[in-house]
Amino acid sequence: MRRTLLFALFVISVMLLCGASSGVPNDYATSTSGGAPKPTTPTPPDQLGIQAPTDIDMTASSQAPSTRERSQNFMMADQSSAYAAAPQVAMGATSNKAVYQMILPPGGTASNSLYVSYAPRTVASCNLYANLPLWMNTKGRGNIWFYEWYPNGMLDTQYAGNVYYPGWYKRWFFADTPGWHILQYYCGGWSNYAYIYVNGPGGYWVNPYPSSYSSPNPYPYSQGQVTYTFPSTGHTYYSYKSSTTYG
Repeated sequence: MRRTLLFALFVISVMLLCGASSGVPNDYATSTSGGAPKPTTPTPPDQLGIQAPTDIDMTASSQAPSTRERSQNFMMADQSSAYAAAPQVAMGATSNKAVYQMILPPGGTASNSLYVSYAPRTVASCNLYANLPLWMNTKGRGNIWFYEWYPNGMLDTQYAGNVYYPGWYKRWFFADTPGWHILQYYCGGWSNYAYIYVNGPGGYWVNPYPSSYSSPNPYPYSQGQVTYTFPSTGHTYYSYKSSTTYG
């Protein structure tokens, strides 16, 4: 009996250790500052049954924003550009619906759309240090706030700027940390979530904005204030991002 009990305790311990090392946090941070709307807690990919796509775009490592795009938080685009890289099966019915599923915020509605790599894709994977284009289809106008949850649950909130017309816009994602990243934005309403899995060695974080000549810019000009919130400590740290960087 005692031997059985000890074995059961051992199995439970192993399960707890595996869960702790899976890289998926129990809670995602939602606190913001600087006037950013407070998001709701996103659902972890494992609870949604989302798996990292195996069709990693190996050309993503060579993709990079142009010099002009690096100086902007986002840029105007159009629907044809957003769909240009999509395979033909993505235009209509597709056998790989997992990468095109629309994960909505609680309540089941999203007035804006967010796609990764190309429309209508919402789940993607890439290698560490890769750049992936993000496509935003906004239905309204106003300030754009962009949210990125890191694998450890940290929330990076960025003021991206103001749009005067609804339509298509483009932004870039930089794969700076291995693991799952969850993306969302707000512009007069919330967008759906986009999930990106970054392949690479874990256990560390690299600075995605290694600019030696960056200078702070106060909100609401340029990229504005960036907040980093750590769920484990409850502390929020503030920094500024240069208008010459991207991410």
